[in-house]
Amino acid sequence: MSSLRVLSAALALGLALAACQSAEKKAAMDEVKVARGVEAVCAAQADVDDAVVAVKALTAESTVAEAEKAGEKLNNALSELNKAEDQLVKAEVKEYRDQVEIFRQAVNDVSKNKNLTLAEAADQLKGKAAPVVAAREQLAATTVCVAVEDDSMKDPS
Repeated sequence: MSSLRVLSAALALGLALAACQSAEKKAAMDEVKVARGVEAVCAAQADVDDAVVAVKALTAESTVAEAEKAGEKLNNALSELNKAEDQLVKAEVKEYRDQVEIFRQAVNDVSKNKNLTLAEAADQLKGKAAPVVAAREQLAATTVCVAVEDDSMKDPS
């Protein structure tokens, strides 16, 4: 019974430590996940390229079994590419959120010092804004957003 208490205490401690993890540490871990995601996408793209070569190598003399094997290889490679891209996008979104949180915390810290001039506050925040912008640009590079016009907002006259 005491081992159950120790286990539940350890679990509670682990959850508390995870909740207290700083935004900077989360952002650093997310940067690593993004880098790994890029590597996975590149590896999956190479596998797709290899599978396309196998498909292109098929000739009129190729067997149905060879064509099926080439098709299966291409399907598997495309599936892995889709998974890798999904993971990369998730990592990029997390990284962006973490960078926004770091900036938000910096703004809160600066706003507490009422003796700062606006120029001094801006100087303190400049360095914190650059990672947010970089993470946003990285996310925008992989995300296609389409503006949708809302007809309900138009003037009926």
